Amino acid sequence: MAPSAEVAARLAAVKDRSTLRITTRGRKSGKPHTVPIWFAVEDATVYLGTLDARRDWVRNVGKAPDVLLDVDGVRFRGRASVVTDPRDKAHVRDLLAKKYWMAWVGSWLGKGPARTFRVDDLAPA
Repeated sequence: MAPSAEVAARLAAVKDRSTLRITTRGRKSGKPHTVPIWFAVEDATVYLGTLDARRDWVRNVGKAPDVLLDVDGVRFRGRASVVTDPRDKAHVRDLLAKKYWMAWVGSWLGKGPARTFRVDDLAPA
């Protein structure tokens, strides 16, 4: 199986789980920092969103974009980047709203993630 096909298959198996654990490197300490977050999967791509762009993991990704994702023991390495294109940001917001009822309610109220991310170069960890 090709690497992207393997990643897509592994992601398909966990895409409906409620959260994943993202591990970033501390921007000052360099130590691993792990937190649970919401996520959405589309094919072999993971998307992330946060309502608070001041969270440590968000600021850590700005300094060191290499991340480790863990969905109930299914682990991936990847590289997170901020989604900046307005159409892509709307797409990520819609993916999250389809998965999480609180995000759906927020979208009806005109609220959405403060920042969205795409995790590329995914590989099994």
